[in-house]
Amino acid sequence: MDILKKCPKCNSELKMNSDNIQVCSVCKYWTKKGTARLDSIMIFA
Repeated sequence: MDILKKCPKCNSELKMNSDNIQVCSVCKYWTKKGTARLDSIMIFA
């Protein structure tokens, strides 16, 4: 999987830090390189 370029929460640019973690400087969303955190999404069945 490629790295994310835009934050899925606020659509701002994500920055890569030295620990291979991408961080949004606007809303502080973070994810590991090559993944996307989905903990904020709820699925109702």
